[in-house]
Amino acid sequence: MKAFFASLGKRRTYVVIELFFVYLALGVGLIMLGSVLPQLRAAYALDYQTGGALLFAQSIGYLGIGLVTGVLSVKLGLKRAYLLLSALLPLGLLMLLTNGAPLWLMTAMLLTGLSKGAITDYNNRIMSEYADGQAAPLNLMHAFFAIGACVAPLLVLFCLGRGQDGWRLAMILCLVLLAAALVFGLFMHMDDERSTDAYQAPAGGGFGFFRDRLFLQTTAMGFFYQAVEASMMGWLTSFYVDSGALKAGAAQVVTSLLWVSLLVGRFACSVIAAHWRPWQMTLVMCAGIGLFLVLMVCGTTLPLLLLSTIGLGLCMSGMYGTLVSNAGVVFNRYPAAMGLFVTLTGIGAALAPAMVGVVADYAGIRWGFASLLVAALLLIVAAVVNARYFRRTPQ
Repeated sequence: MKAFFASLGKRRTYVVIELFFVYLALGVGLIMLGSVLPQLRAAYALDYQTGGALLFAQSIGYLGIGLVTGVLSVKLGLKRAYLLLSALLPLGLLMLLTNGAPLWLMTAMLLTGLSKGAITDYNNRIMSEYADGQAAPLNLMHAFFAIGACVAPLLVLFCLGRGQDGWRLAMILCLVLLAAALVFGLFMHMDDERSTDAYQAPAGGGFGFFRDRLFLQTTAMGFFYQAVEASMMGWLTSFYVDSGALKAGAAQVVTSLLWVSLLVGRFACSVIAAHWRPWQMTLVMCAGIGLFLVLMVCGTTLPLLLLSTIGLGLCMSGMYGTLVSNAGVVFNRYPAAMGLFVTLTGIGAALAPAMVGVVADYAGIRWGFASLLVAALLLIVAAVVNARYFRRTPQ
């Protein structure tokens, strides 16, 4: 890591700080939405299916934005496109505070999803280029998301203690943080550091990655991982509370524990990445996700819920950054690959939370969560296929 930061000039260092700051704010904003979902549903009299539809709308924005991020960076310039799309997240949060009409709420969540997808796309493209395919800087960047995610449930818990509308106060504080990240970004020189020409597909081979087995198997892992992660982010607090396993205050604390584990795990992955190859890390993490998700679905006691929460956090911690490194050679060869990777994996993030909501309405939240075990099983299968590929391919 020292060598990485030493290789950055002054302008690139400022850009990296902005990437970290925005990911921190993104972590607070997205996890806060999941943490206040029970209060938001109560305030606007929404059922599980409508709650799932909100998460689905967010995920639709997330998967769709990858189709236009490259075009916008060429037309507007990378910095302008980055700031414009980042601003959609605070706009969406503001809309959630002002009206409870389902269509209005879904539009607001769509905007948060567009912003989430754009930030994920741009941040990972830029950091992947700066890091030259190394997993450690990518995992460190994702650690800042985990820091924000750790803070969000505790902030919600503090604000809920201030009164019935405490969830609104929490979202207002989040808006202030997001605005600060945007102001900080106004002073960076992102376009000077990365030519917008890099986002244009090379003539005759811009989409050759669709024939690349490495891209396909990495995308499959990303698809099923995003299905689990998006459902966790949106439904975890509701699962703890509505299943009767935990009271509201305890649920916020245990949700925060998940992200503390993610934070610890991401720093650990930054160290482990220096000794393990990405395919080895993904194999272990995918197996762990499946194991601890089973424990969570079956768990009814606090010790078992704590164990499964911590285990899931540690196993999920480095997945996204490691997946980017797993196919780093493809993303560097084909500039359009990252945007399509975000889009295709985002389909999993769009479908799974909605599926959880539908099953929960008919059979209860615990069975809704149990439906994620299908995604976990397929995630493990994809990781095994990926491992076999690397074992057979000369390194």
